[in-house]
Amino acid sequence: MGNKYKDGNFTIECAFIMPIIFAVILSVIWLIIFLYDKNVMYRALVHGVSEADYKNFTSNGKLADEIEERVYEDIKGQLLGLENPVAKCKVSKSEVTAEITASLAVGDGLLGLGDIKDISVTVSKKRTDPAGIISDVRRVKALMDMAEKIGGSENEKKKAEEE
Repeated sequence: MGNKYKDGNFTIECAFIMPIIFAVILSVIWLIIFLYDKNVMYRALVHGVSEADYKNFTSNGKLADEIEERVYEDIKGQLLGLENPVAKCKVSKSEVTAEITASLAVGDGLLGLGDIKDISVTVSKKRTDPAGIISDVRRVKALMDMAEKIGGSENEKKKAEEE
């Protein structure tokens, strides 16, 4: 009864298979890091853009600077596979658009990623006027109260007729 691995076949087979297994594992890890970084950038943009509804600046330039500053604070030290993030924000009276671009933190020739230079995430949101919404809600409530008073008297008449 001889050893079935006596010829060294197992070593040769592992020499062919292990690099493939390591490449797959590294690719999955890189994909997870990439998706995490993209999520961090998206979350920072949403947080910054949604804050525009609560800020009432006289200048849209000041608001854009405030949003960019907030985005930089949110992503500071959180990106794992990306570096040199650049945030740009455009603010108009009705809409806020923010974009963040970051470059890969790997070499040009690593794993065929040389063609991918920058990763970009964009978020756009319509601006709302909180004071206008509050006054609209108050108007609707006043109209509903008036309708209830008018409709209430008719309902009382129907109930009286039914009895």
